[in-house]
Amino acid sequence: MILITGCSGASNNGGDTICKDFLAMRDSDKDAAVARMLKEREGRNASTGDIKDKRMILVGLCQPTDKQGSKISQLA
Repeated sequence: MILITGCSGASNNGGDTICKDFLAMRDSDKDAAVARMLKEREGRNASTGDIKDKRMILVGLCQPTDKQGSKISQLA
């Protein structure tokens, strides 16, 4: 018997994503998490520019060691 497993990619928990996980994501996965967070917050889809701007801000805000366990929604 052969067991085949696959990788489903990063989990997208939107604003509940913690900084440590967020920083480990690829940019496309970070954008997806930010987009979901913004949609949950604002009730509409955010523009690509808004998503990328917020991602870059969050990358900086998540860097300090004491923020690694924080949810991105708490910082944005």
